[in-house]
Amino acid sequence: MSKWHWRTVAIFLLTGVAWEAAAQADYGFRFVRVRFEAEGMEQRGWGRGGGPMWAHDYPVAEQNFYIALKRTTAIHVEEPNLVLDLLDPAIFEHPILYLCEPGYWQMSDEEVEQLSEYLNRGGFLLFDDFRGDFEWYNLYEQMQRIFPDQEPVELPPTHPIWSIYFDIDPVAAPSLVSGYVGSTDADMYMAYFDGRGRLVALANRNQDIGDGWEYPDRDFENASTVSFQMGINFVMYALTH
Repeated sequence: MSKWHWRTVAIFLLTGVAWEAAAQADYGFRFVRVRFEAEGMEQRGWGRGGGPMWAHDYPVAEQNFYIALKRTTAIHVEEPNLVLDLLDPAIFEHPILYLCEPGYWQMSDEEVEQLSEYLNRGGFLLFDDFRGDFEWYNLYEQMQRIFPDQEPVELPPTHPIWSIYFDIDPVAAPSLVSGYVGSTDADMYMAYFDGRGRLVALANRNQDIGDGWEYPDRDFENASTVSFQMGINFVMYALTH
């Protein structure tokens, strides 16, 4: 799908106006989780029922996130949510991908090529649920294969992503990731920009907003509410930029 087509889709998603197009059979926003293999870590996923690393908090997190989108925005949400591999050509039909536990994520050369093309066409990738230097360096090394000449930068609190829909103070937002729960100074939001200055990927370092989606009843000092607000802001920004 072209960048023009994605931006046109975004306009209709945000306004709720019906339209017809031949590019795909549905026209609502779908949450797409990236499935990947983590050698030796197949059953280390946590959340409800355990499972592989990519499935942390799955599927309750996205189901609850859908509820939040429906209740607080005019975005038309299409069900069901999806799980796709990076080599699946269907990723090009969806402007946003979500990948959790990137500290154990490895790409093949073919996946590097496919993800590079996806981001170049206007796609956006959200990394979530990882902690510590080891997991950050793994993500960093994988993204260096995509952007060998680009360095990630921390998004400042003044970036419009924090105010595009909800007003969020990322400095005050508590971390939900294991090892840092409740901390307001451990979490960082590391951004990757392409050569044209477009935000193409965002890494929630020392943070786990998916946990806030999965367990909204825990509400660590309103952390769960902030988690939903962050997710909605990220979607709004990615759909409109």
